[in-house]
Amino acid sequence: MNTTGFPLDVAGRDLGDLLDRAKVPAGDGPPLLGSLVGGSAVAPQGEGTVRISPATGQPLFRAGDESTSVVEAAVARARSSFDTGRWGRASGRDRARVLARTAQLIEARADDLAELVVLETGKPIREARGEVAAAVNAFEYFSGLARDVNGRTVRDIDASVFAFTVREPAGVAGLIIPWNFPLGILGQKLPPALAAGCTVVVKPSPLTPLTALAVVSLLYEAGLEPDAVSVVLGEGPAGAALVAHREVDVVSFTGSTATGRHIAAHAGSQRLKRVALEAGGKTPVLVTANADLDEVVAGLTFAAFFNQGQVCVAGSRILADTSVADELGERLAARAAGLVLGDPWSEATQMGPLISQQHFDGVSAAIETSRQEGVRVLAGGAPSAPEATGARPFLAPTVLATDDDGSTAAREELFGPVTVVQSFTSLDEAVTRANASAYGLAASVWSNDLREALDLTLRLRTGTVWINGSTDAFPELPLGGRRDSGYQAEFGREGMEFFTENKTVQVGRTRRKDWYTA
Repeated sequence: MNTTGFPLDVAGRDLGDLLDRAKVPAGDGPPLLGSLVGGSAVAPQGEGTVRISPATGQPLFRAGDESTSVVEAAVARARSSFDTGRWGRASGRDRARVLARTAQLIEARADDLAELVVLETGKPIREARGEVAAAVNAFEYFSGLARDVNGRTVRDIDASVFAFTVREPAGVAGLIIPWNFPLGILGQKLPPALAAGCTVVVKPSPLTPLTALAVVSLLYEAGLEPDAVSVVLGEGPAGAALVAHREVDVVSFTGSTATGRHIAAHAGSQRLKRVALEAGGKTPVLVTANADLDEVVAGLTFAAFFNQGQVCVAGSRILADTSVADELGERLAARAAGLVLGDPWSEATQMGPLISQQHFDGVSAAIETSRQEGVRVLAGGAPSAPEATGARPFLAPTVLATDDDGSTAAREELFGPVTVVQSFTSLDEAVTRANASAYGLAASVWSNDLREALDLTLRLRTGTVWINGSTDAFPELPLGGRRDSGYQAEFGREGMEFFTENKTVQVGRTRRKDWYTA
C-alpha cells in the first residue's frame, strides 16, 4: 500500500481521484490534507498531525488544526451561494437532480468508498459496504423530498382572510459529523440540508475526514455549485467557530453528550439559532420471559458488537427476566468468545479494531473500573491479538454481568464492544430501571407476546423502540433522542424540515373596515 501520497491504492482500486481535490503539496510522508472551501483546497497551518489508520496500523494522512479563518471563508462562500448564488435560486427539481445523481455516483464508486471507510475506521469490509449502501439510500430518499417541500393552506379562519404557510430553507447549515459512521451519518445530515435548499459547511471528525471529502467531490461532479458545500478539517476550535458563527443559521451535531451540552450552551452566543443534537446513548434492552432466546442471542450479539460496539444505539445494557438472565448471559458470552477478530479486509472478519489507541485505552479503563466495582466478566474484557494484526487496537468482545444499576458498566456509555446483562423480577421494575437512565435515545424489547411488547414500548421514554430487533435505521423514519441523548429528529420528513423555516402568509380577501372610523 502506498502511504507516501495519493492515489491511495487499496486492493488494486484507485481512490485518489476522489481525494486529490483536498491534497496540499507537501514533502515526503503521508499526504497533507487541506479544507475544501468552495471546491479548492486550503492549506492547513504547519505540517499537520499524522493520523494512523486503525485498519493498517500505518500512517494514512496528515491534517492540520485549522484556524477560524478557514471557517470564516467557508461560511462566507455558503452565505454567498445561498443569498445570490445558483443553489440559493435552485428549484426543487434542480436540487432533486443533484442529489439523485450523487446517489448514482456513490453507488458507482461503492467499492472505493467502502475501502475508504475501512481505512479510516477499521470496521470490517462487510460493514463498510453496508454504510455505503445506507448513504446511497439516504441521498435517493431526500432527492424525492426535495421536490415536496410544502406548507399548508388554511381557508376557514375568517371570511375576510385566506392564509397559507411556506417552508423556506433556513440558510447556512453547519454539520458536525462523528467518526463512528463517517459516511452513514453524513448521509443523515447532508442530503436533507441540501434537499431543503440550504447551503452547508461540513466539519467531519479529524479522525475520519476522507469520506466527507470524497462525497462532497462527488456532489460537485453531480452539478452542485462548489460554494454551496465546503468541508472544514480541524479539531474542536474549528467546530466551536462554526457553531458560534453569526452567519450560520442552523447546526446539526452528532457526538458525545459533553460536546452536545457545550454546543447547546454556545450556539446562541452570537445570534439565536436552532440546534439538532444527537448525543450519547445507553440503550436498554428488555428481554421478557416470553422471548425466543435463540433469536435474542443472535440479535443481541449483533446489537452489542456491530461496528466494535461504537454505536450510539448499541445494545449495551440488557435487562432480562430473572428466569432467563443467567442462560442469556452464558449464551451471549459463548457467542462473543467465538467471534472472528482480524484483518478488516477479510470477508471472514466479524470484528475489527477500535478507532484509535486512545479510544481503546478509555474503553479498557472503564472495563477495569467495572471489575473493581464488582461486575463479573463473562467473556472478553482484555486486549485481543489476532494473527498478523500488528499494533492495531483490538479489544475482545466483552460480556459483563451485574445487578448494580449504579455501576459504570450499567450507567455509562462505554462506546466499545461491551454489553452488560442484568436481571429483573417484574416488567414494572424493568421499565422503571430503564427509564431512570440519563439517556433516552433508543430501546429494544424482545418478546413473543405482542400485547406485552406494545405495552412496554409505550412506557419506555426513548426516541426509538425496536420490537424483536435493534439498531436498524431507515431514511423514511425519524431518529432522535430525549434527555441527555439530545433533541430534534434526523431522517424522515422531520429531518428535512429541521433545515427549513416556517413562514405564515395572510391574504385579505375583502376591503378592511377602517378601525378608526366611527
